[in-house]
Amino acid sequence: MAEDRRLWIGNLDPRINEYQLLKLVQKYGTIDKFDLLFHRSGPLSGQPRGYAFVTYTRKEDAVKAKAMHNTLVGNKNIIVTWAHSVPNEDMEKPKKADVNIPALSLAMTDKKTDRMHQIQAIEAKLKLMEKQNSKELEINKTVSEELPIISQYQQNKSTTTKLPMVKRNPRQNYKPYKKN
Repeated sequence: MAEDRRLWIGNLDPRINEYQLLKLVQKYGTIDKFDLLFHRSGPLSGQPRGYAFVTYTRKEDAVKAKAMHNTLVGNKNIIVTWAHSVPNEDMEKPKKADVNIPALSLAMTDKKTDRMHQIQAIEAKLKLMEKQNSKELEINKTVSEELPIISQYQQNKSTTTKLPMVKRNPRQNYKPYKKN
């Protein structure tokens, strides 16, 4: 059985690479399987997760390697324990629990209200809006009475006076600055 030969090595220093860890665990015996896990996505993508699984070919080698527990590797003391598989029945995802938050329970009801209650709710909302200050619903008169900006610009453009053009003397010589 592989479970009695498989070890979990945790609390690994992030600077330890796969090769260094493999050389460390090979000292205790022949390795059947070695897995150093890495982050697949997110901001830590490509970086080690901080633990590995090692399966030895013999149980005696795994027992010897378990002696590495609490050994300083890098800047951290590693943790070495037996790796136990979780049965598939235990790995089922938990069923979604009903979330019952009082503030949201009124907004998201599963029960459909009948047409009469919907009409009453709309009428109550309309009465509430009538009671509120009517100025909130008025459109700002100064803005509504003015012409649109583009129209104002076009009117100003046609009414502007033209500035007189300054004529150049064709005989005047325009040369760059030079010393006298």
